[in-house]
Amino acid sequence: MRINGHAGLACKTPLALAVDENNTVRVEPAGVMRVMKDLVVDFEMFWDKIRAVEPYLQPQGAEPEGEYVASNDSMLHLSGVTACIMCGACVSDCTVLEVDPTFLGPAALAKAYRFTADPRDGDREGVSRDRLRSLSEATGMWDCTRCNECVQACPKGVAPMDRIMALRDQAVSAGFTNNNGARHTSAFTESVGHSGRLDELRLPIKTAGGITNVGAMLSYAPVGWRALTHGKMPPIRHKNVENVEIVRRLFRKLEPDLAGPQIGKNSPFG
Repeated sequence: MRINGHAGLACKTPLALAVDENNTVRVEPAGVMRVMKDLVVDFEMFWDKIRAVEPYLQPQGAEPEGEYVASNDSMLHLSGVTACIMCGACVSDCTVLEVDPTFLGPAALAKAYRFTADPRDGDREGVSRDRLRSLSEATGMWDCTRCNECVQACPKGVAPMDRIMALRDQAVSAGFTNNNGARHTSAFTESVGHSGRLDELRLPIKTAGGITNVGAMLSYAPVGWRALTHGKMPPIRHKNVENVEIVRRLFRKLEPDLAGPQIGKNSPFG
């Protein structure tokens, strides 16, 4: 339920910490899910999303003669995710689910990470390509806005948002970059790495895959017109910040895979 506006476990919330200056506590049904009666909500939506990520191991290739083996380190890494008790607190406070019920949500995506990070799942290298391909689509991992509400709500320290960010890293590493989320991340990084600030004019264009995406360009037209008529249109000629080379050096140091060998006159990083 929600206690004073935020999801929590009433069974472990000390009353002394929950009361306000008037010695009152406000309790409400969990958010996002349909209220059935009083404080009771329908968890069917929650379980539908868990089932959608196929929460079971799916090893590929020839079966081993013995059992599927996972290292101690990999299992210790997963211990944080497997601590989830399916309480729904993260779903209750998810700001994306409030406006888009088709989003998979933090609980389901954290559960998906439990399997994509398991070396026994996927191909022989432990890469869950089918899962990552599916999770990279609309309503999946890239729809998270990183508001951190799920991390604060989780009573077991699962940190769903952190797992979603790890899923994104896995997907990009596996080559699933032909989507708005991955392109947005790449365009954002390139812009800041090159000029020291975000190129707000070109970011949405690159996110959509370029001007050849006619549908997306037409959908941007009303926003662009309002920005132009209200004097909010970003400059066409994007300028570098002062001492931009300092920023570029930081990118060389912190993003070697992206910026390392490409830095130079023909590089987006200058």
